[in-house]
Amino acid sequence: MLSDDQKQRLTAEHEVMQDLARRSSILQFETESDPPERYEITFRGRGISRAATYRTDVEYLDVHRCEILLKYGYPERPPQVRWLTPIFHPNISFSGRIDLKKCGLVWEEDMTLDVVCERLWDLCRGAWIDLPTADNYSAKSWYEQQRDVTLPVDARTLFDQGGPSPSNVFRYQHGDAPTTANDDVLYIGEDTPVPPPPVRPTRRRQQNGDDVFYIGDD
Repeated sequence: MLSDDQKQRLTAEHEVMQDLARRSSILQFETESDPPERYEITFRGRGISRAATYRTDVEYLDVHRCEILLKYGYPERPPQVRWLTPIFHPNISFSGRIDLKKCGLVWEEDMTLDVVCERLWDLCRGAWIDLPTADNYSAKSWYEQQRDVTLPVDARTLFDQGGPSPSNVFRYQHGDAPTTANDDVLYIGEDTPVPPPPVRPTRRRQQNGDDVFYIGDD
């Protein structure tokens, strides 16, 4: 049974998600229960399908769905996220499970679902990739070797209507923020021009000797 604090938090999250849906032409969602403990998120935009491999041509999907569960100790514990449609990304397992920490989001109790959804959309369109924490090694190999696809495959950020992203986007790692990745990271930030000029990940050496892929806001 939910406590009063949990009910208030879930209600507040629902309001955050409703505001996000109003400010995005990309995201829609459905919920279960009141207040919602389960969200089914739909992203409408280009993403790379699971069918892609380093031996085949890339395939795209234009409708993507994932599930967010707010149970088992939420918000002290992070939401559970699972991709429902085919997707080909190093940081999303073949079964669709997502570890937010491996996707650059270290969960804190005051982090809200719009921040999570921004990162999910960036995973979907290939704007954020962390190779050393890969769960899908076939996708890791493809992203390391491919030279023909300009990333992100969809230039739009999630808040594409009604003004800029909210202030809580500071939790993202922008170009002027230190990266916590150990090796190859690709990030295309919120201020990337639309449409952006053709760009490819560039490799630069970190102090610890690791390589980081980063296409950022600077």
